[in-house]
Amino acid sequence: MDKTTLRGKKEVLRISWITALCLTGDSMLYIVLPLYWKEAGLDSLVQVGILLSVNRLVRLPLNPIVSRIYRHISLRQGMLAAVMLAILTTASYGFIHTFPLWIAARCVWGLAWSLLRLGAYYAILELCRDRNEGRLFGLYNGHYRLGSLVGMLLGGALAEMLGLRTLAWLLSAATVCGVPFLLRGLPIDDVQKKSVRQVEASVPIPQQHSGTASFMTVLKTKDVPWLLAAALGSAMIYEGMLTSTLSNYAETRQASMTILGLTLGSAFIAGGLQALRWGWGPFLSPFIGSLSDRQSNKTRLLTWTMGVAAALLFLFPLPLPTWGWIAAAVGLLMTSTCTTTLMDALAGSVSGTLNMHNRRTVMTAYSVTLDVGAALGPAVSFWVVQQAGYPAVYWGAAAMWLGLCCCFFVAKSFAKQ
Repeated sequence: MDKTTLRGKKEVLRISWITALCLTGDSMLYIVLPLYWKEAGLDSLVQVGILLSVNRLVRLPLNPIVSRIYRHISLRQGMLAAVMLAILTTASYGFIHTFPLWIAARCVWGLAWSLLRLGAYYAILELCRDRNEGRLFGLYNGHYRLGSLVGMLLGGALAEMLGLRTLAWLLSAATVCGVPFLLRGLPIDDVQKKSVRQVEASVPIPQQHSGTASFMTVLKTKDVPWLLAAALGSAMIYEGMLTSTLSNYAETRQASMTILGLTLGSAFIAGGLQALRWGWGPFLSPFIGSLSDRQSNKTRLLTWTMGVAAALLFLFPLPLPTWGWIAAAVGLLMTSTCTTTLMDALAGSVSGTLNMHNRRTVMTAYSVTLDVGAALGPAVSFWVVQQAGYPAVYWGAAAMWLGLCCCFFVAKSFAKQ
């Protein structure tokens, strides 16, 4: 491994660890809020769905704004702002009692996440060398989700013992203690601003290609519409529907297991499943990313993953024994890890032939699309649950995934990447 590649790996890891610490409070809510919504001062599960969606909805207008901001600030400055916002929002979960205040806190977290994710995407684009975008995105995805591992595991194990408020303060304090050491060693500083200046100096960007016009130009680029369609389905199913409904569905089907005389309840099982998903991330995500780098057609791996996911989503709400349901959940969560890395690698590959301005536009559009799907997922899922029950949610997701899978098979315009 040469020095440039090693430097890129270290920088991506440090960025992912900063993101992980900031993510713990948000991830804890996905396990705790659907179970302890009355303690949080909420009136119904519909409000839970709104709160788990609003931070994504607010990112739709924020992502283009944050993209422009990153043309004038360094990654270190953006990360510092995101860290401060993350600490404040996680701590606020410990004392807010009304739905409007919850909405405000989730909107602030949406801004923090935009700064974290777009900063990471742009940095990885700068660090990509010789078709290694899959490995770098795999490293990032695998390690930043360790924050979800900690947040969801603590949420499932300690919420009943400590309560939502004490747990939120604990996670906020942990972020305060850990992040400064990572920010101090963050080597990327002005690389993004320098890159933009270099691109603008060598390839001037006409005024008519800024803003909406630039986005429409990139949208007409071959493969980009298919990329965004897959991103929408992936985020809606995995980050929206599955993440937000898993703990509540486990409680509804009264999932429990007895191990060594100890009975594990639905909250612990749901938290354990989500934690397992992030626990294998540091190993599975880089492996899948490296595997995609060696493929002449990245969409082949993605299509097979879609097919497996559709089959597991169909099995998920069937009256399986607890061990069978857990096996289906584990398989489904593994497809989530694979799909996330494959989608990010494909986004990097699709944008790889463009200039830096348009590469950033592609990644911003990709990020916005992910947020649209992730925002729609919880709200639509809980609405469908109230109208038709959980089977309709999971079978509808299976049909959506199968439809995307078929489209990828027949789409001759999706060139090999």
